[in-house]
Amino acid sequence: MAGSQDIFDSIVMADERFHGEGYREGYEEGSSLGVMEGRQHGTLHGAKIGSEIGCYQGFAFAWKCLLHSCTTEKDRAFRIWI
Repeated sequence: MAGSQDIFDSIVMADERFHGEGYREGYEEGSSLGVMEGRQHGTLHGAKIGSEIGCYQGFAFAWKCLLHSCTTEKDRAFRIWI
């Protein structure tokens, strides 16, 4: 009779067991996909920000050269380029 109760319990508790297993599998898959998507998002936005900072840096160097006498060789070369 004890064996029949174990079979009955396993049938009754199957829903809870499958729910827990599905949750764990889904959580693991979602975590790995989230990490990959997060890296792609960070790479894309990091490149955009880096490009914008480079643009501001070039703008600042140009104005520095225009407002000062451009005494260094690097500044003179930059001024010729403009």
